[in-house]
Amino acid sequence: MNKTGKILKFLISIIFCTFYFNTVFALSSEWAVGETSKLRLISPYSQNSSKNITIGLEYQMEPGWKTYWKSPGDGGFAQNISWENSPNISNIKILWPTPIEFQILGVASLGYQDNVIFPLEIEIENEFQDVNIDLHVNYLICKEVCIPGDARIFLDIPAGEKKITDKYFDIEKALSKLPEKDFSRTYLKNINANVLEGDNLSTIQLQIESEKSFFNPEIFLHTPFGLPIVQNTISYSANNKLIIAEFDYNKKLISEDSFPLEVVLKDANHNFEHLLSVQITKNISNSKMDTYFFYVLISLLAGLILNVMPCVFPILSIKLMSVFTADQGTARVSFLTVALGIISSFLLLGVSFLILQYFNFSIAWGMQFQQPYFLIFITFIIFFFMMNMFGQFEINLPQNFTNITFIGLSNKSYLKDFFNGFFATLMATPCSAPFVGTAITAAFTQNYTTGISIFLFMGIGMATPYLLIALFPKLVNFLPQPGIWMIFVKYFLGLLLLATVVWLSNILLSFFNFYFLFLSLFVLLVITYRRKIPLFKNIITIAVLIFIFFSAPLQIFQQHSLSGEEKDWASFFTVDIDQLVTQDKIIFLDITADWCATCQFNKINVLNSDNIIKQFKDNDVTLIRADWTKPNVKVNLFLEKYDRFGIPFNAFFSKKFPNGILLSELLSEKEIVNAINKIKYD
Repeated sequence: MNKTGKILKFLISIIFCTFYFNTVFALSSEWAVGETSKLRLISPYSQNSSKNITIGLEYQMEPGWKTYWKSPGDGGFAQNISWENSPNISNIKILWPTPIEFQILGVASLGYQDNVIFPLEIEIENEFQDVNIDLHVNYLICKEVCIPGDARIFLDIPAGEKKITDKYFDIEKALSKLPEKDFSRTYLKNINANVLEGDNLSTIQLQIESEKSFFNPEIFLHTPFGLPIVQNTISYSANNKLIIAEFDYNKKLISEDSFPLEVVLKDANHNFEHLLSVQITKNISNSKMDTYFFYVLISLLAGLILNVMPCVFPILSIKLMSVFTADQGTARVSFLTVALGIISSFLLLGVSFLILQYFNFSIAWGMQFQQPYFLIFITFIIFFFMMNMFGQFEINLPQNFTNITFIGLSNKSYLKDFFNGFFATLMATPCSAPFVGTAITAAFTQNYTTGISIFLFMGIGMATPYLLIALFPKLVNFLPQPGIWMIFVKYFLGLLLLATVVWLSNILLSFFNFYFLFLSLFVLLVITYRRKIPLFKNIITIAVLIFIFFSAPLQIFQQHSLSGEEKDWASFFTVDIDQLVTQDKIIFLDITADWCATCQFNKINVLNSDNIIKQFKDNDVTLIRADWTKPNVKVNLFLEKYDRFGIPFNAFFSKKFPNGILLSELLSEKEIVNAINKIKYD
């Protein structure tokens, strides 16, 4: 072949390769350019041979600009696509990725920002003919202002054997972001919806059950009415695998008695979409009452369980023993008085917390244990109880206290019983998170009436054993008869209280040094050793206690040498979790406190176990711990972000799960291993 022929062949090859590879590896329309956005069509195949094909409608918007979901809310409107001038096409269906919520000009809306690809399902009349797509797209994008768009886009897909283009993976990625519709491919077990019509409001109520825990779920609704975005209320079951979500709307906005309801839910474990046919129920009160009674039930159970917590059980046991030293009538009133003290203290806590919440103060269950003066006071009281159990100390109230009338009776012991109830409630909070977490979350996220009711029935639940003894005093007949065993029980309870004193002293070491503890212990031993003290007449005793109490802030007693960070654990206050997530790290976060009994249980039995330490090491998990023994605004805000009002808080974070995988309060090795496997292999 001569030189001219070779040159001609080379040029033909270049031209062929250029056109061929453009056809095979890139098939897209020209950009339809707007003022702050541009649109085009992209195809995963350079040719088509089937009755259906999915292509992409790609939006590229300038930073901060947004467009809208199919139910945008009060502001904006969803894109509209027409294809009347497209031959060989019978239908085009838009597939909507899961949206995000944002605000524009103070109006809450749903949609997308920056760049997004909408998959388009195209039904073709004749797969053996070319597909000529002619789309007319009306849309709206907004930032501080809104700009309507009007785009005309053309794309031709020749008939023939399918050949993948370089846009195939972009389309597949867009499809992967769509909410899943097939229940068998999700963790969901069931979803039900009711529409409850009241006098002024209509409530859409969803009940969703899953095999996996729900974690700060976002729920979006699509209806034929274009409903506004409203703040929903979500209540959780004890294991976080069942949620009840309610959306309240002006009843005039729902104009049909039956209609299709599309539900989209997304969190760390779920991203699904489900279409339901719903019917309006005219009587809203029954369902509202059902929800209310659900809260009442979990509150009663949570309060009842508190009695067997190590922080509270000695107090109940001591009270039960007092039955043997009192006549039946006196014992009955005594137990009723303790119950009244418990219920009153829960109501006081509820009112206090809700007032703080109303004024936007950070609140948390057990927050009183972050206050050093409270710790000093409660340690003194426990110490006195302990010495009383060991027969070393007794407080005699002054004689004129017998003239105080309390709940209609004149007896100094009833006043003590009432404050015993208060004391039992205060001691319950640091070890109750796994059992009252659901009730407390509901109390702080529902209306104030429901919130106060939850605290009331938690108090009733905790007071139930006392109420039962008061109402049915013959129940004590099931206890063994008084005898020498009572002395051993008293010593055993004294040892339990001693353990509590040691635990509280350890917490105090976060605030004060050993000098303060030794001085306090010495003075308390001197005061209580084999003495019966008329407390309100002993001026020296009062003066010494006041001195200890108010000398705590002195520089000589302050703690200056806390260890801070622990081996293998980074401090929550010095690292940036979001930055570590972008670096493709697996992060485990533990928010704990010295006063949190459940946190210590998790550490000893799970987090410090050889198996879990090995799992963390083998999977290169970055361990982060936040010590919340003392108040800290950063921890408060972090917990509020996830609707948590107490600790322990444990969660995994990764690039795949930037919002975290929330774990239960009472950890297990299996739960941690499953979470690691989910991050690595799902």
